[in-house]
Order: sequence, then C-alpha cells, then structure tokens
Amino acid sequence: MVRRIRPRLPLALCCTAALATGCAAASSPAVTTQSTRTGSATVTHTSAHEVTPGAAASGRLTLITEPRDGIAPVLSAIEDARRKVDMVMYEDDDGQVNAALAADVHRGVSVRVLLNGGYYGQGSPENQPAYNYLKRHGVPVRWTPSYFALTHQKTLIVDGRAYILTFNLTPQYYASSRDFGVIDTIPTDVAAIERTFNADWNGRRIPAQPGDDLVWSPGSQGALVALIGSASGWVDVYNEEMDSPAIETALARDARRGVDVRVTMTADSSWDSAFTLLASAGVHVRTYAADAPLYIHAKMILTPAEAFIGSQNFSAESMNDNRELGIITSDPIIRVSLARTFGADYAQATPYPSAEGVGTGAGSGAGGGSSMSAECSVTASYSSRYDDWDVYVHSNQPDATATVTGSAGATGSYHTDAAGYADIYLKAPASAAGQSISVHVGEATCIGTL
Repeated sequence: MVRRIRPRLPLALCCTAALATGCAAASSPAVTTQSTRTGSATVTHTSAHEVTPGAAASGRLTLITEPRDGIAPVLSAIEDARRKVDMVMYEDDDGQVNAALAADVHRGVSVRVLLNGGYYGQGSPENQPAYNYLKRHGVPVRWTPSYFALTHQKTLIVDGRAYILTFNLTPQYYASSRDFGVIDTIPTDVAAIERTFNADWNGRRIPAQPGDDLVWSPGSQGALVALIGSASGWVDVYNEEMDSPAIETALARDARRGVDVRVTMTADSSWDSAFTLLASAGVHVRTYAADAPLYIHAKMILTPAEAFIGSQNFSAESMNDNRELGIITSDPIIRVSLARTFGADYAQATPYPSAEGVGTGAGSGAGGGSSMSAECSVTASYSSRYDDWDVYVHSNQPDATATVTGSAGATGSYHTDAAGYADIYLKAPASAAGQSISVHVGEATCIGTL
C-alpha cells in the first residue's frame, strides 16, 4: 500500500509591517549570498553552531533565503530569459510568473512547463487554473508523468542556470514561509537536470541523472541518512514533515553518540510521536505554532562539512516514490548563511517537551515468557481530508502485522517496517476523538486514544 502525501497546513500570513518589526522571519540574519563551490571545505564547530568558511573552489552557487527574498529572484530570471526556460513545479498559483512565461513565448524564448498532475496522475485541481492559463497563452505545458506518486520537484532552468527550490509558486505563502533555493551554474548539474527534464517531458522513465552533487527522488533516502550519519559534532535540521523511521533513527543515533542535534519545524500533532522519540534520544526539538507568523516549509540538513537543500520531506513517499530534487554542497558561504538563519529561528522556537510517560505495553512470548520484552506505543491524528485516522505504531516488532481496534469496533492493519513502525488507516469520524484504541503488533499490545 502506498501511503498518502499529507497536504500542507493553512497558515496565518505575516503582514509586511510585522515582517519589518520583529517576526521571526524578519529577525533572522538571513542573507542571499553568492559564492564559489568547494569539494573539500571544512568548518569548525563552536557552542553556537557557527561555521567557519573553508577553501575556495570552482563553480558558482547562489543562495535564496525566504521569506526575505520573495519571488524576485525567480521572476526576474524568467523575465530576463533570452533563450530557454524549462520549469517543473509542484504547485503553481502565481499569475505574475505565468504571465512572464507567456511573455517569454511571445518574444521567442523556448519555454516548457511541467506541472504536477496529482497523485499518480489522478489530476490536480490546484494546478488546473495555471495549466489552462498557460495553454491558452501558447505556453507548452504538460502534466507530470503518472509513474511517480507525485512530482514534488520545484526547479527552473533558465539560460544555463538551474534554480533548485524548496518553495512552490504560491504567493499566499511568500510572506510567511521559511524556504530556500540554490541557483546552480555548475555545468554537470545543469546538464543532468535538463536530461532528466527531457525524459519526464516525454514520459520516458530513466534513472535521474546524478550531476555533480544532486540528490534525486525516488531513491534519496540513503543519501540523506548518510549525510545525517556523517555529522561530526552537530547537525541542524529543518523539515515540514517528520514521518520517516529511517531519518528519525539516524537523528536519534547521532544524538546518542554525542552529536548535538537540533530540529526546528512547525508543530503538527502528526509528528508528535516522532518528536517524542527524538526528544527521548537527546535530540533538541523546537517548534513554531501552526498559526505563527513563520512557517517552516524548508527542507535542510546542515552539518559542519555539508548542507542539503531540496524538495524532499522526511517521509518514505517523498524520498522513495515522488520525483524530488535537492543538492548537497560543501560551499562554505552558503553554509554560514544557513547556520545564521537556522540559529535565529531555533532561538525563537518553543522547545518540545522531553519524552516522559510514553505509553508502552509488553506482551508475553511463546509459553508465557520471552527473553526480550515486546513493546509498542501508539498515537493517532485525524485527517479531515480523508475522513479517517492515522494510527502511528512504534514498536520493537519489525516485519510484523500491526492491527488496531477501536472501542466502536473499527479495525485496520498494516505491516511494520524494519524499525517496527507502521501507520495504519482507521476509518472513523472526527467525533471518535477520545475513544480508546488497542494495538496488537507481533507479541506486543499497547493502548491509546484517538
């Protein structure tokens, strides 16, 4: 069973005046930087997670930091295009950008646009207006291939420059969303993105082209887990989702071996179980309220040696089933800027409480006893979009069938992964909140509530 991709939470927007006078986004010393890329730069760690630039090298990268920079870097690139624009976008609701694409076509620029076509090609009402507008104005536009769960990639190629973004073309979030982008002019990267675009444009599935330092999905989980595992001293993380046992295990393992791990996200009850486990392992988790002026949409992993920026959320679907694109760079100036932004956001976020009293239950083994206690814990959150409950099971029972039973008789089952984790869909209304649920997984039993 392929699990669903969670929709983005609605936000309260941060007005211009608030941004100018003290909201978290404005107070961050986040600057757009232009720098040279290095393949072997190192940084030194301090108690404040500062980084020290390493050696200079070849190739130019530029960091875009949102919300400060807004849509200007992307819009100006499209407006100034002379030869070619190829764009892949998960969500496109920006009339100004679409008008610029149409103007490019009318003055002879070659333009192609791939818009996410929904879950396995089932349709995208969100992108339909943009698709219709572009089609009506003569812009070559196609839906993304249906062989990916979603095309969550956000990329432009403009006259030999690649824009690798964490943000969508959704103006309602420009003023409130912490996001990043990298303008990449490394020829091998640009060529790889172009070759992959051409294949997706023609519906011809090929292995994504690696370039010099690109991270593609499907197949990005190993690279991101390895980056976390490579951290020496400290690692800082932004993400919109925390729904990957592999990522959670890597972060917890870092903390247990003495790495100073900091996570900054927007609070969502869907991630409470993961946050609790991370906090119990010594990870420093801090969150912003869902209605705070700043929303954490960025996807970033920062270590003393390297930084990842991309479209990948921390979920199995995003890393293994979607089309996504990110970059891992050792560029020292970009890492300095990311560290400053993260430090300011982390300082203003609310610490997540350490794990205490996590509900666990033990079951007996065959013959009434076992040398290893079988344990599990369970939490749940309601999905209004799908009118059911996600029941999150964490256990030490890998590759076992987990079955949840509600007090009203509803049941659901799913198989745990190698880490003993499962997300079970339980069909029950929102009014079932507070009802007790029991989970049997392998030899373990645990009790919780919806």
